[in-house]
Amino acid sequence: MNLGTELFGFAFQYIDSIAFLILSAIGLSIIFGMMGVINMAHGELMMIGAYVTAYSIHNGVPVPIAILFAGIGAGIAGVIMERLIIRHFYKQLLSSLVVTWGISMVISQLFLVLFGPTMESLRTPFSTVRILIGGDIGFAILGPESFSALAGASGRLPPGVESFGIYRIIMFVMAVLLIAAIWALMRYTEFGGRARATMDNPKMANALGINTSRIYAYTFGLGSALAGIAGGMFALTASITPFFGAAYTAKAFITVVVGGSANFITGLIGSVLTLGAVQTIFTNMFSVYIGFVGMIAAAFLILLLMPTGISGFIERIKARSK
Repeated sequence: MNLGTELFGFAFQYIDSIAFLILSAIGLSIIFGMMGVINMAHGELMMIGAYVTAYSIHNGVPVPIAILFAGIGAGIAGVIMERLIIRHFYKQLLSSLVVTWGISMVISQLFLVLFGPTMESLRTPFSTVRILIGGDIGFAILGPESFSALAGASGRLPPGVESFGIYRIIMFVMAVLLIAAIWALMRYTEFGGRARATMDNPKMANALGINTSRIYAYTFGLGSALAGIAGGMFALTASITPFFGAAYTAKAFITVVVGGSANFITGLIGSVLTLGAVQTIFTNMFSVYIGFVGMIAAAFLILLLMPTGISGFIERIKARSK
């Protein structure tokens, strides 16, 4: 494998790690950063999105619309949870943790009873379109017929040629677009202004006529909808079970805590860039498991040096420079 192919492979894995971390954590980051609620049911909201996506696609709905349905379904579920239970535990960090943990167990067991231990897997979009790098080919994007002709009867690619999937790049683009959309929502809309005012000082915002209870409900619903969209996209790459979200919850929590709550967008970006790089390097050098361990070790060191997370560290530097 030549240097160009190795660099492309490393860059591909890096953006893949970033995409998974952003999609896993963006909904949780909004809820924790703006409401101070540790939502242990985040993985179950992703699982709801996965099931909605799967049932929609199995009934003939196009993939993009099915993922949109996943966001709507998880968003509605999140608003119902917030109105019935979670709104009674604001500013109670440990209580909200225990309550949402209980909710997560109830939801996963309910899906296990209703839908069984697993359901039919989904086909990954564009799985027959491959990016080829290296060898005599250089760079090429091939469809199924061209790829089969190149691989021949043996199914093996020519020496020095590596193959990469298209869907991972689509996930990365989607993750970046979601961050940009959330930033624009918070920066330029009336809801964003009211949400930021509620996050900074809820009593003052309430005194100025902002319905903070409604803002909290909308914010929790937004975070839940993003979790549902992530679940819908992950469902196209993984098996779907009632415990689907557990595989992503740990990484989501690590990403959010390392990012900090001072500014959830800068915190999320700084966190995924750092943790994604560490995970990619250690995975390439050793294995996937060591990559995950390396990411946890990096999170430990970052929090040791920056107890308020990356965003808190950045905000302190800004305050000192004024």
